[in-house]
Amino acid sequence: MSISYVDDISDGQGIFIFVKILRRWKGSLYKLVWVDLLIYISAYYVLNLSYRFAMNDKQKVIFEEIVEFCVRTKGDIPISFLLGFFVSGIISRWYQMYLYIPWMNQIALQIASSINAKSEEGSRKIRLTIMRYMNLAWVLMMKRISDQIACRFIKNDDIGSLPSALGPVLPKRKSTNHKHLISRNTCQPWSIDASEVVRTSPSKSILQQQLSQSQYPIQTKLDSPLNNIFVQPQTPNSSDVHTPLAPLATDEECGALPDAFEAADVVELREMLRAFNQDQKVKSSFGVLITEKEISSFERIAADWFRRTKTNYTPEYWVPIQWAQRLTLKALQSGYIDDPKVAFYTVENIGRVRQSMQNLQVYSSIMIPLVYTQVVIIAVYSYFMCQIFACQFVEHRNQNGQHNVDLYVPIFSIFSFLFLMGWLKVAYVL
Repeated sequence: MSISYVDDISDGQGIFIFVKILRRWKGSLYKLVWVDLLIYISAYYVLNLSYRFAMNDKQKVIFEEIVEFCVRTKGDIPISFLLGFFVSGIISRWYQMYLYIPWMNQIALQIASSINAKSEEGSRKIRLTIMRYMNLAWVLMMKRISDQIACRFIKNDDIGSLPSALGPVLPKRKSTNHKHLISRNTCQPWSIDASEVVRTSPSKSILQQQLSQSQYPIQTKLDSPLNNIFVQPQTPNSSDVHTPLAPLATDEECGALPDAFEAADVVELREMLRAFNQDQKVKSSFGVLITEKEISSFERIAADWFRRTKTNYTPEYWVPIQWAQRLTLKALQSGYIDDPKVAFYTVENIGRVRQSMQNLQVYSSIMIPLVYTQVVIIAVYSYFMCQIFACQFVEHRNQNGQHNVDLYVPIFSIFSFLFLMGWLKVAYVL
């Protein structure tokens, strides 16, 4: 968790600047390691008090031999090399993921400057619809890889099953009871099988409405955001099966669903998508993030996906991206974009956003090798297990005839624990 502390040290003045940093609790080292440190200190004092008050002379001799062995063995564990290399790789990976975050500012400014060739009302509706699709794609992608987003956009019936102590903001998903909220390793590159024909009836865009009322037998009147704009109607092509059903999906049924695909599956998908519209940020910006017709398009994709794979469908982030690209081309065809090069550049920028989202999903699904992580964990915990014995005070003289200093509190061992365990916890968090 990244916490801003720049304001405390921005002036660079004052003797006790370090106190301002060290006293922070939220996002601090102490918050990460205090439980482990408590266990470490407890284990140290259990051994220390047992040696002082519970062991006889013979047992003390054996304990002193164990201490001497741990002192010699502790240096054989390459803890700094293993942990340093591991944390360095984790931080590099974390920063690279940050660079892949697709900020919407650039694409929003580019769309605002491109789609304005005709009426202001129609252009504004198109711009808002494209950005709504982009934000919908971002939410769908982040819902796959982020615990916080998975808990933020959650169905109303699932909120009651979460711990009420977390309040309205759910910062963390419970991994044992709510695995359905996040599918981190789910990667469905394409929902449509190229060996089968998807559409069995002529397609009609979700922007098209009341086709029968049109006065033009060749051209089709579009609903918002393309009011009073006419484009050539789409005709189905049985060989073109590489396109999902939305936004050119028909309102008619896409064939009978198999018996195994229950109506409850459709309801669950619908409620999950409707939950996006309940977010306060969504209500204040777009009103709704996804419409009912777009939800129906996802339902048809889910039914078709289940018919082909017999597995549940997770809404994919690239589907709204494709809707945005198609709407851009429709805007060019309808005269809202006056230059084809500008439309091509807009579609290309939308594709770059999709590429950034894909990179984030790949980084989330492909983790640091488990074997390497296990090696580091075993090395760290075995090192501190050895250090618990090595830092014990024993009643004997060393080779130089000097007494060991009896530190009732192992100060430097605690510092070592904070450094190394904190290092490991940083890797856990990132």
